[in-house]
Order: sequence, then structure tokens, then C-alpha cells
Amino acid sequence: MSLITSRRAVLAGVSALTLMSATGRTQEALKIVYPFPAGNAGDAVARMIADRMQGDLHRVAIVENKPGAGGRIGARAFKDAAADGSVLLFAVSSQLTLQPHLFSEVGYDPFTDFAPVSQVMAFDQAVAVPAGSPIRSIHELVAWYKANPEQAIFGSPGNGTGPHVVALEFSRQFQLKLQHVAYRGTAAALPDLVAGRIPAHFAASAELIEHHVGGTIRILATGGTQRSPLLPGVPTFKESGADIDATGWYGLYVPARTPAETVKSLEKAILAIAHDPQIRARIQAAGFRPTGTTAEELRQIQRAEFEHWAGVVTASGLKAGQ
Repeated sequence: MSLITSRRAVLAGVSALTLMSATGRTQEALKIVYPFPAGNAGDAVARMIADRMQGDLHRVAIVENKPGAGGRIGARAFKDAAADGSVLLFAVSSQLTLQPHLFSEVGYDPFTDFAPVSQVMAFDQAVAVPAGSPIRSIHELVAWYKANPEQAIFGSPGNGTGPHVVALEFSRQFQLKLQHVAYRGTAAALPDLVAGRIPAHFAASAELIEHHVGGTIRILATGGTQRSPLLPGVPTFKESGADIDATGWYGLYVPARTPAETVKSLEKAILAIAHDPQIRARIQAAGFRPTGTTAEELRQIQRAEFEHWAGVVTASGLKAGQ
């Protein structure tokens, strides 16, 4: 799996800036805020979109990584960004549909502070163990945790992220007492997982596929209703005896004060990108399911999932501080 590097994005931005200067354009650069660290699969797609928008809109486009607090730091900063279409947030669904139910104060309102533009892609959550681990199924993972309570820990890409909550629900269903190790993204966790310093890690499957195929980790289960076409040999959580349906998505947003005509223009540009066959193939190669929705479709998806997670969190008593 090849990732679009920061260096490539910077060089592309410099090239476009030179062109703009030569043609007399003075338009402000377009910025996509990615509220997670650089170097992961989501970041690669954000840079792919920026690169394509730059070409389509003849405007410098850059990605700004603003990680921390499971994406909440970037989202808090973004809500006060210029509402002129020059800044977009490449948000993951948990920031808008799940975290508001887990924390007493996330620092933003997912409906009144952000305006949807388009959902770009979806993914399954997953759990993986080191390749050298004897654990080869969810059943064996549960048995190992119960037999080794002093080593009953799990990793996730951050407190309050979707994978963290999947792990909490997994722990609740199987009556396990697990300790959480929160990393600043899955890229930071992988060295510990590969080396066996943590027995299991929950993350978006897209962040794990390359290493699973490469033989350094083993994905035990994914969270979709059906097996991932990229991992046909890996069962779902439900096939494995866990009543967990765990998926997520990425969508582009602008600050809520952005004029409707500006949102519509951005929606048109993103839809053209999201439905381009080459872009869709590259998104799938990065481990995601390409989608491409209208702003209104994304608004409806966000509302439905927000209400779904409200019920799940209330019924289960899940707490992000666990």
C-alpha cells in the first residue's frame, strides 16, 4: 500500500503556488484539517483529495495535521476557522456521532458548529494481535485475557475514539477487566504491537491491513456486517461470537457559518473527486470503501448514527475515561 507523502504534498503546493503567482492569482490557499497524526491511511487520502482539489480548482491545497484527544483538538480549533470555504475538516465519524455522548464537554457541537459537505469513505473497525501470538480468534483472545489478567491490556489510537469504544464494548460483553493504553494514532502503536509489548490493538482496519498482509500482525476480526473484500479470510466480530457492529466513515465539513452557495460549490467539487474511478480505486487500495454522498445525505447519516450511539452508550454505561 503506497501512501502519499508529506514531501510530495509540499512539492505539489510549491508548484501550484508558483503557477498562481505567474498567472496573477492571489486566492488564499485551501486547507484541509486532518485531526490526527500524519502518516496513516486517513492522512494519505486527505492528501490525495488536496492534491486533486489543487488541480481541479487551480488553487493551492494543503493538509494540516492537528492531532490530539481522539480528534477533538483539531475539531475545536476548526470550528472557529474562516467560514469562506478556504478551510475544511476531514472528520472521522466518532468525533461527531460518538464522542459527544462519552465526554461531558467535547468543545464543539457536532450539528451547530459544522456543516457537512460530503462523506468520502467508510471503513470497518478491527482488532489485531502480533504475528507471533498464539491467539488466532476472538474466542482465543478472550480465553487468553482471562488466563493472563496481569497482562490484560489493549491499545487504541486514542481515548474516546471509535476503536476504544469497540474495545470497551468487547470487554463488557465478555466480562473482561482490561486496561487501556491510548496512543497518538495507530502508527504510534504498531511498533509495540509488532514487538508483542501489547497483546492486542483495536483500530480501523485500513490502518492494519498492510501489516496483516505483510505478516507482522494478525487481524482477528472486523466490524462490518459482512466480511471485508480486502480481508475475505478474516471473520466479522459477529461471526466470532461478539455482538459488535463497528464501522466508521470520514467526511468533509466546513464551519457552520459558511454560506450555502459556498458549501454547494465545495460539494460539487468533492463529489466529482469521490466518484472518479481512479480516485475510488486509490481509496480502496488504502483500505477504505469509497462512498461520496451529498451534503444532505451526510447530514442524515450523521444524525442517525448520533442517535444510535446515544442509545448504545446509555444502555451499556460506557465511559471514555475507562
